Amino acid sequence: MLRSDRGSVIMLFPAGFLIMMILGAIVIDVSLSQVRARELEVVASSAANDALGALDLTELRSGGELRFDLSRARFIVAESIAGGPLPDAEIIDVVVVGTSDAIPQLRVTLRLKVDFIMAPALPGDLDSTTITRTRSVSILG
Repeated sequence: MLRSDRGSVIMLFPAGFLIMMILGAIVIDVSLSQVRARELEVVASSAANDALGALDLTELRSGGELRFDLSRARFIVAESIAGGPLPDAEIIDVVVVGTSDAIPQLRVTLRLKVDFIMAPALPGDLDSTTITRTRSVSILG
């Protein structure tokens, strides 16, 4: 090793440390958004199942047509979200849709804003992201 090369590692250490900190911050924020996305999927699925309570079973059992009160379903979804792990989730849509095999489905779409932990400290203007998840449940099967 030449005498003039001594101490060059000390000069590179701060740059390497800064790069590792930035990568760590990115990993933390991406992981947080992935966890929240999975939680939102679970909440949307649970809310869709709960919203089946808005189905008029008396009419259906008597041989009548399928009746579904969407305003009641929306209320049930809101109650389900409020009592769950993500009370800040926003209801985008609660609809009954027909599928190609003629089995109607109740579809619930939710949105959640996720605030990043580390990104606001980094250069740029990224401090949050918005996640949207849709889950469906078959009404009759």
